Amino acid sequence: MHWFESQLAELDRLAAAYSAAQRQPSDDLVGTSASLRTKRGEFIGALQTLVDGVVRIKGIDACAAYHEGLILASAGQLPHADALGALIEDSIGVARDSSAILKLGDIEQLVIVGSASKVAVLNIGPVVLCIACPKTTNLAAALSEPVKAKR
Repeated sequence: MHWFESQLAELDRLAAAYSAAQRQPSDDLVGTSASLRTKRGEFIGALQTLVDGVVRIKGIDACAAYHEGLILASAGQLPHADALGALIEDSIGVARDSSAILKLGDIEQLVIVGSASKVAVLNIGPVVLCIACPKTTNLAAALSEPVKAKR
């Protein structure tokens, strides 16, 4: 398993732990609230670590993570990052509708390719990860490489 896959697996684990904590009935409101904040903080911290690592990969300019159109973590230079979240949320809605009509299954990713750059949009549990890079970057190959300092 390479770095990116291991980070995604850790995010899945933390998201499941946070989700389970949200469903736990409790008479201890203060303790439950503190536990939820801790689990949410662990998830957001791991998400920021992922985003920071992705932008250190050669050929990737920026990365941001969104939930329901709101930015949770970002790194690199992503123009109009806040607006992109809302646009991506709308795009995913259209993609889900199209996927249902075409019987494609759950949407895993979208790629928007322009004449100079592209943005890959990956569904990761409750989060949408956007990766911006030059059009010529092979994202699958780039994301399978170990994370190292950019040159």
